[in-house]
Amino acid sequence: MKKKVFIFGLIFIIHFVSAYSQKVGLVLSGGGAKGAMHIGIIKALEENDIPIDYIAGTSIGAIVGSLYAAGYTPDEMLELFQSEEFYYWQTGKVEEDYQYYFRKAPNRPDFVRFNIPLKDSIAIRSALLPNSLINPIQMNQAFIGLYAGAEAQCGGDFNKLFVPFLCVSSDVYNKMPVVFRKGNLGNAVRASMTFPLVFKPLVIDSIPLFDGGIYDNFPVRPMKNAFNPDFIIGSSVAGSKMKSPSEMDLYNMIENMVIQQTSYEVMPEDGVMMKFTLEDINLMDFNKSKMLFDMGYQAATAMVDSIKKRMASRMPLQELTAKREAYKALLPPLIFRHIYIDGVNDTQKQYIENQINRDNENSFTMEDFKRTYFHLLSNSKIKEILPHTVWDPENNAFDLYLNIQIKDEIMIAFGGNISSMSANQLYLGLGYQSLTEFSIGLNLDMQMGNAYNGAALSGKIEVPSTISLDISGTAVYNYRNYYESAKLFIDTDVATFIHKRETYGKLSMGFPFLNKARMDVSFGYGRLEDKYYQTKGIYYENPFDKSVYNLFSFGLFYKKFTQDAKQYPIQGHDHHVYAQYISGKETFTAAKNEYPHKSFFQSWIQLDAFLYNLNPVNHWFHLGYTVEGLVSSKNLASNYTASVLQAPAYTPTPHSKLIFNEAFRANQFFAGGVTPILKINSTFHFRGDFHGFMPVYPFKRGENEKPYYGELFTRPAHLEELSLVAQLPFMSIGLFANHYSYPKGNWNFGLNIGYLIFGPKFIQ
Repeated sequence: MKKKVFIFGLIFIIHFVSAYSQKVGLVLSGGGAKGAMHIGIIKALEENDIPIDYIAGTSIGAIVGSLYAAGYTPDEMLELFQSEEFYYWQTGKVEEDYQYYFRKAPNRPDFVRFNIPLKDSIAIRSALLPNSLINPIQMNQAFIGLYAGAEAQCGGDFNKLFVPFLCVSSDVYNKMPVVFRKGNLGNAVRASMTFPLVFKPLVIDSIPLFDGGIYDNFPVRPMKNAFNPDFIIGSSVAGSKMKSPSEMDLYNMIENMVIQQTSYEVMPEDGVMMKFTLEDINLMDFNKSKMLFDMGYQAATAMVDSIKKRMASRMPLQELTAKREAYKALLPPLIFRHIYIDGVNDTQKQYIENQINRDNENSFTMEDFKRTYFHLLSNSKIKEILPHTVWDPENNAFDLYLNIQIKDEIMIAFGGNISSMSANQLYLGLGYQSLTEFSIGLNLDMQMGNAYNGAALSGKIEVPSTISLDISGTAVYNYRNYYESAKLFIDTDVATFIHKRETYGKLSMGFPFLNKARMDVSFGYGRLEDKYYQTKGIYYENPFDKSVYNLFSFGLFYKKFTQDAKQYPIQGHDHHVYAQYISGKETFTAAKNEYPHKSFFQSWIQLDAFLYNLNPVNHWFHLGYTVEGLVSSKNLASNYTASVLQAPAYTPTPHSKLIFNEAFRANQFFAGGVTPILKINSTFHFRGDFHGFMPVYPFKRGENEKPYYGELFTRPAHLEELSLVAQLPFMSIGLFANHYSYPKGNWNFGLNIGYLIFGPKFIQ
């Protein structure tokens, strides 16, 4: 009897120990933004005391799995997915606080630009194709902040993380999956989530690695091989209802082309499987993270009882929380000591070290690193910076290694505008960049079209010093046509009634004003020529009257620009203050003898202050406002039309830049407006522009076209415009309708595809 009791007790103990030592593996599929469901599932498992002893993931599953393995709670992961920082990481945009406007190139109407290698003619063809839709610069630095501490703690062994972890990437050269269980944690995750065409591939050991979903989007087999768990919980969010080709967006099409057939199954004897088919959720719909999190949480909660029936192992939430806090307490603080630079030659390295301008004996924080990182990337010659960290236990800090990739010397850009009106433009840009002891750039911008023709040759050299300083020179030719009509689908036979031509050169010296602005001092000389008709009822076979100005200018300019788009922005600021002294000779030549030939000198000072702010009110609604004030001591020109032509204009919309409207021109004026914007989604928005213009002294036409000033504040004008805008990564599309108070009945409707951005004027 005693023997039977002993045997029964031994069996019970073995069964008890075996049950409570069961190891559980969690396998997470790829699936883009749908991966937020994984986070909800993890939260439900934790709250019901179901342990997660191992975790494996691909793509978004690798991100969620690695964050959990690095000690992040489900709530912290969800907060990260919903954060503004995560938006910047997934879009590649740089937040306003880290933009360095001093080195920002002027806005140009380009759709695409390519850097062409001079030394390797074979590589020219590949250089003409974009590497990715999303700029990787944000993710490169973000992964340092996310993973450096956990990577240092585990010593590069993913088994020593808070939860042992693996992820899968794809070696498309050898056509095989690559399993990461050790090494650089951030690089492993980056490689696993590098979706082709969306993100640039990560090169490890000379092999470009892409999204693990290409060969294994649900890594059950790697989980078994690496950890051999007793029980597997699988979560697949990769499945979705197949859309018809006409319904697919770009990301859907890429996903269907790239992801190969994968078995999203866990065998019944191995564990349980949660599979989700999600309609209308695209790869980048991270704005739906909370909804997806809740769906995952509810689905997992509904399965908790069936999971518990099959496994007896438990991890009480209180105990898990204590273990996580203890693990996180051991993570080293994100403090850096030394910076090491590679990937560049000695002279480039010296330039970059001068830009960093810090003492290696003093430690610095992640915030300090981010500012340095984006400061360096503001140099147009630097293509990418790949940072990684090495833990130095002696100094109790990280050493930071920056692998810097330099752009090829030659840049080619194409762009312009396609319009239903007189604004069809073709743009071609050429650039040369050099980085040695100095940063040097040369650019040639050319535009051809029926509204504007022009060319600008510019060169800039940045002088290395404790205070950043650049010296630039510009030679510009501008030729503008103004048509009698600017209505929808303009008749190309309609004649122009004004031609404005200017040729000038300028030499400038600039320096930064805080992070987001710059100051410039400029000297220039130019020849401006206006051809025009002065009377109504014109016969176009008659010759034009002509005014020619030979002018010298000196100016001081302050400029701040943080807007998120070159045209139709919805957020950011555009501020400037221009102070200019202009002096020179005006010569008027009449087409007919009744107007006398005139020639005289004049000098004037012109001050212009402009403020354009766009701020989000909530996720869907943004509100902008514009204020501009301009004063000038300029005298009237030889005739009324010449005076109006040379007067500064208020042109707050793309369409207003195309037309000649004398009601919005004056030598002194105050103007402003509001711009309400309703966001439809990340691509489309609906905007209104409502502007008023008040000349201090309006122009008046006297006898024989003699100009004179009217009474103070007596000729206000206004314009209203409604636009439906599609803001694409490479261009903007605007469908608009507008109304001007002068001339009477001035309604316009039109479509612009591209950018209406013209060359710089001699008088700003």
